[in-house]
Amino acid sequence: MKKSFVTSGQKNQLVQLITDNTKKGAKMTVDDLVETGVLNPDNFQKVLAQGGQVASSIVATAKEKIAGLVENMVSGCLKYISAGKVLVLGPTDGKETIAQAGETFPSYIDSDFKGWGLDVSSTPTKKTKVQVYEMVKDGTFAHLFGSFGENVDRLCLTQAQIKQFCMKHADWLRADGYGTFFLFKVNGEYFVADVYVLSGGLYVSVYRFSHDDVWHAESQLRIVVPQL
Repeated sequence: MKKSFVTSGQKNQLVQLITDNTKKGAKMTVDDLVETGVLNPDNFQKVLAQGGQVASSIVATAKEKIAGLVENMVSGCLKYISAGKVLVLGPTDGKETIAQAGETFPSYIDSDFKGWGLDVSSTPTKKTKVQVYEMVKDGTFAHLFGSFGENVDRLCLTQAQIKQFCMKHADWLRADGYGTFFLFKVNGEYFVADVYVLSGGLYVSVYRFSHDDVWHAESQLRIVVPQL
C-alpha cells in the first residue's frame, strides 16, 4: 500500500493553525460569557472542573470539519465522499470470482464475465483500506479513473475484493437504480465491474476499460478504489 506523503512538519503545521485559532476563539468566548454574566465567581470553578468536556467537544468538531473539507474536495470528475470513514477489506485468497458469486449478485451476473475469460483467480491480497468517490462531472472511464493522477494498476481491486466490498460495505454502493464502478485487471487487460442495488439483490455487469461512452454526473455514479 502506498504510504502517506503527509510529513510530520505538515501535520504539526495544521495542528498549530488549529491551536492558534482555537485559542483566540476560546478567549473571545470566555470574555463574552463573563461580560454577560453567564460565567461568574459562583460557578467559575465548577465550569473549570468540567473543562475537559469542552476540549473533547472542540476536538470532535475539528475532526468533523476537516473531514468535511476533504469530502468536498473535487479531483477532476470525482468528489471524495468517504472521508473520515475507515472502510477495510479483509485478506483474500484471490480464488473467488464474480462469475461464481451468485449469492452476492442474485439479480444478475453479466455473461461476459465468463465470455471474456474473466472467470479466473487472482493473487491473494492483504487487508486493504478503500475509498469511495462520486461523479461530479461527465466523463468516460478514462476520464474518471484518470482523475486520480495514478498508475491505473494502483486503482485496481481483485474480483474477490469487489465481492467482499459488496457484501461488507453494501451501504456505500450507489442506490436508486444507479451504479458503482470497480476497476480490475485480468491477463493484462483492464475491466470495470458495474454494480447496481435492486430490490431483488445486487446486479453486476462488466465493461472493458476502453469503453468510451460518456457517463453523466447527474446520476452521481460512484467509484471504489484502494486507499491512495
